[in-house]
Amino acid sequence: MTTITPFAAGSYVANRNTSQLLTLKNQLNDLSNQLSSGQVSQTYGGLGTGRSTALAAQSTLSALTGYAAGITAAQTRTDLAVTSLTQVAQLGTSARTTLNNGLQSIAANTVSGRSVALSNLQTALDTLNQSAAGNYLFGGRNTTTQPVVDSDTILNGTTDSSGNKLDGLTTLISQRVNAELGTAGNGRLTQTSTATSVQVQEESNDATRGTFGFTLAGQPTVTGSALSSSFTPATSTSPASFALNLASQPAVGDSVTFTLKMHDGTSTTLTLTAAASADPTSTTSFAIGSSLANTVSNLSTTLDNALKGAASSTLAVNATAQVAQNFFSGSVGTGAVPQRITYDAGGNPTGYTAGTAQNTVIWYQGEDSSTPAIDTQSVQVSATGSVGTGARANDPAIQNVLAGLATMAFALPTTSDANTNATYQTVVGQAGKLLSSSDQSPSVQDTVTQLSVAATRLSNASTTNKATQNTVQNTLDGIEQAPTEEVVAKLLDVQNRLQASYQVTASLSKLSLVNYIS
Repeated sequence: MTTITPFAAGSYVANRNTSQLLTLKNQLNDLSNQLSSGQVSQTYGGLGTGRSTALAAQSTLSALTGYAAGITAAQTRTDLAVTSLTQVAQLGTSARTTLNNGLQSIAANTVSGRSVALSNLQTALDTLNQSAAGNYLFGGRNTTTQPVVDSDTILNGTTDSSGNKLDGLTTLISQRVNAELGTAGNGRLTQTSTATSVQVQEESNDATRGTFGFTLAGQPTVTGSALSSSFTPATSTSPASFALNLASQPAVGDSVTFTLKMHDGTSTTLTLTAAASADPTSTTSFAIGSSLANTVSNLSTTLDNALKGAASSTLAVNATAQVAQNFFSGSVGTGAVPQRITYDAGGNPTGYTAGTAQNTVIWYQGEDSSTPAIDTQSVQVSATGSVGTGARANDPAIQNVLAGLATMAFALPTTSDANTNATYQTVVGQAGKLLSSSDQSPSVQDTVTQLSVAATRLSNASTTNKATQNTVQNTLDGIEQAPTEEVVAKLLDVQNRLQASYQVTASLSKLSLVNYIS
């Protein structure tokens, strides 16, 4: 008789016992692995219904780790940017305070005032090239190119790789001031005199007169009976002029007042007063001489002093401030290049033309677009949130502070004479207005505040993400981690059951009819 093994008598019980032993052995192996690794399973399949939750938690933790790395890097960049811009703002505020404190603190009759301002300008420019981990902070989206040209090139120019001479700020200011003052240094006016009168005439070149130097506002006002004045307005063929006539010796206190206009829309008014005696270098008083001709000569000398003083102070300082503002508006990103003076065949300045990258230094080399600076760099801090941390060195407020420092560095008086106070006061007005951008809105300090708010948002996001990460990690640990105490208890139970099963199986394997009967 043939026997089918799987269905042989007693085979079911034997197979079942074997299956149970193998199951217990597998449980023992699983529990041993859990005890050694601390994990419920080495595969997601072994997690059962918790596998979906575990996969989602792992994805969330991976994203949070990426956010944390980005936030850490962004916090470093933002902190450095805040520190750097704070220094720029402090330089501007300190310079304005020094100006407002007056001549005593600025040492206006020495070169120290200019030296300090120049040093502050160079420090500010160097600060704007701050970088973190090889990425520049103040170039907008462009983090690989140094955003600000080195201060020596900005000030003194350079020669590019093609051999082109690029003029820097020093040359541009010098050319503009010379164009405004003219060869006589009096605002491109022509002064002549006779035995009884003094005449002043505007620049004769029409193109030059329309752009540079002083123009005459109208007829001078005189007091007393000895002095009289006349005015000839400009025509299509001749410039304006005025004459101061002296019919007899003036009395002490007699005066003449006239106004000079500048092409930026401002003007300056000069008053010359007759005095019993006066310093030959005076810009406000002329001595009554021993004769009429001598008095006219003294009037002419004082008038010449006054015109040159006004030109070297008001006109030159205003020109310096304008050039500095225009220079720091230059940008590679927008193709904006500072204006350059044009000249006619005779060497007379006649107007302006846009400079080129082949003849003029462009100080800002970073990205420049209509996008707000803060948005040019951003970091993802959550699945739906990001924080802007960008900045540009050519922010208008920063440009003003740099222009203000440059105005001080190039326009503060370096000698002590009759024009020192007027020059200084003009610098206070021009440079002080520009330097106010350090802390008066819209200001550099506004940008500092904006970046500080960004830093706070980054910190808050980091705190929130850490809390979320802890919660998700706890959930994942509850699914993946095997509690040691529980695993040990189960392991002992399975070991005992397996040992008992082995013993029973071993006993049954030795059982025979003879043993049973005996």
